[in-house]
Amino acid sequence: MAAPNSHPSCIVRDRKTRFVDILRTTPTDTVCPNFFVLSHANGCTFSPQCSYCYLKSALWHVQEQQAFGNTGKLLDEVRAWIAKERLESYVLNTGNLSDSLCFEPFRPLVRELVELFRTEAEAKGRPHALLLVTKGGRAECKPLLEGSPCRNVIISFSVNSRKAAARYEHGAAGVEDRLQAAAELKRQGWRVRIRIDPIIAGHDYEWVLEQVRALAPERVTLGTLRAEPNLKRRIGNGIFSALEASASPSGLSRYPKEVRLGIYGRAVAALADICPVGLCEETPDIWKAVGLDAEAKACNCNN
Repeated sequence: MAAPNSHPSCIVRDRKTRFVDILRTTPTDTVCPNFFVLSHANGCTFSPQCSYCYLKSALWHVQEQQAFGNTGKLLDEVRAWIAKERLESYVLNTGNLSDSLCFEPFRPLVRELVELFRTEAEAKGRPHALLLVTKGGRAECKPLLEGSPCRNVIISFSVNSRKAAARYEHGAAGVEDRLQAAAELKRQGWRVRIRIDPIIAGHDYEWVLEQVRALAPERVTLGTLRAEPNLKRRIGNGIFSALEASASPSGLSRYPKEVRLGIYGRAVAALADICPVGLCEETPDIWKAVGLDAEAKACNCNN
């Protein structure tokens, strides 16, 4: 076992459990596809973390940001996954409990992953896709910008209104930087998706909607601010004060229905003629009310 390498923002250690596993994420009251997760790291090295970050609840027991350094085992598991048939999903999400790109300075991985999908998936006509999810900008995307695009790799940027990002996401790359990185990657031929999530009531999203229209990504996913019970208990900054508690003890607190419909209605109207639009962790009635097909699940983590 390799000795851990310490850094003020990250510790690199070996992972003892599986890297690749299915995540079944469909509570009865939400629309969300099942997908596979690549657990390459725990946490996020953007500092400070976003004010609403669900990792403050999901990883409450993790004292330091962790990247897993036994990448040979990781790549072997990914190679074996690409070789499998009849899977529940052909998406391998690297951004479930971590940002997909922010650990690159401490534990380079993205170049090797891309090449693995190029030779084992793209070259062989396989449907398996690597999903990178990030709030990074051009610096974080350097391994991709310096490489050749792969049709089996998707880069999904999470963006927000500039004012909301400045207030709640100021440890991440600036929104303009994220969008510029997305535009550069798209020009090079990479598959690019956008998440406008979480949309925070009271902020103006017209500018970011205009930018996303101009970018014309392959898919856009919208989400409003939400929180599971433990996250609300752990974050005392007031950001969740306008949310209503779920009727279910383990359900998500959300904005009132009419607030969400107003937010989604404007965004869907602005984007629906550009590309497929989906919602993140939303209820079927909301999908239907804004004119989207909940059965298709055309959201970020789906094929």
